[in-house]
Amino acid sequence: MLKFFSIAMGGALGSLARYYLSSSSLKNIGFMDLPIAILVINIIGSFAFGILMGLFESNIIISNNVKNFLTFGFIAAFTTFSTFAWEAVILINNDMYLKTIIYCLTSVILSVIFCLAGYHLGK
Repeated sequence: MLKFFSIAMGGALGSLARYYLSSSSLKNIGFMDLPIAILVINIIGSFAFGILMGLFESNIIISNNVKNFLTFGFIAAFTTFSTFAWEAVILINNDMYLKTIIYCLTSVILSVIFCLAGYHLGK
């Protein structure tokens, strides 16, 4: 039961953090009309996820409750790719096909790179 509580509490806090950041001044940062707030959130979350996984693998953080809270709860709710996908749909619906490609490639490539960098820092 503690496992599910840990995930639920982490998820609630992660989704609140995502909402706060996506509604903050990041929303007003424009670069080629791309949704920068969600891009930044996904990159930060991927980096943090990588760090955490490195720490778990190195047995620096060994509590399963902490792992569940942080990874399956907080980070999973914080970096939602459903929001990313919706932002891409908005770009497509506005006939911004090149911007959609740039946004999607940038999101995926930078998220993987930062997750890998975080993983190595966590180790």
